[in-house]
Amino acid sequence: MKFKVLLIGLLLFAMPITQAQEFGFGIRGGLNTYSIGDINSRGGSISSGQPDELFSPVKDMGFQAGAYFVAQFGKLYVRPELNYVSSKNHYDFPQQQANWTTSKIDLPILVGYDIVGPVSVYAGPGFNFFGDTEIDGVQQTSFTTGTPGPDLEKTTFNVNVGVTFKFKYIGIDLRYEMGQGETAEELEDFVRSSYGVNLADLRPYKPNVLSLSIFVDLFRTDTGNIGNFFTGLFKSDKCYCPYNK
Repeated sequence: MKFKVLLIGLLLFAMPITQAQEFGFGIRGGLNTYSIGDINSRGGSISSGQPDELFSPVKDMGFQAGAYFVAQFGKLYVRPELNYVSSKNHYDFPQQQANWTTSKIDLPILVGYDIVGPVSVYAGPGFNFFGDTEIDGVQQTSFTTGTPGPDLEKTTFNVNVGVTFKFKYIGIDLRYEMGQGETAEELEDFVRSSYGVNLADLRPYKPNVLSLSIFVDLFRTDTGNIGNFFTGLFKSDKCYCPYNK
């Protein structure tokens, strides 16, 4: 189902591309925070002596980097992107900190509108392809199933909303990604002697991401006849690039 939605989104983008008034591409990069679930330590920790103890994650800064293509139709634009995203958090366990890390390839297809001046808003679906997700100190034992650490779906779907502030060819992008699926609760087995907790439940959560990025247009054209760009690029000294005028 996710791949059908992705295919439909790509087709909707590709069909009107020759009617665009301008198009371009660029690069982007920045920082992010990622929401994950609490950990409930069964039987508490070495330091507390309580029956159970709850540890909430501490958000650390992750990063993302990628590229985008944009097609402009007056005030409306379509912008597909390809990004690499690395995110992390940690839990302050009694003995030492346990880091939580994950990475993914992110493919959002965004539709935006220029509100006024340098400000525009956008929304659109995103498709995530996750790599490994790990928590320090988790061991594979008879109490757990699968690989050590969270067993997340490798392919997920989210919805992106955001706002951009652009000056000439440089801009700032503030974005919120809303995960559409909640993870399942999992039983994890930590190395008690190292971290002070043993069997613990990783509570369900929706993988929401807040990010702040800087983007730069490497190329942009406002030629009325986009087809002539490719021939003009090699047959004359015309750049079709407003930043080199």
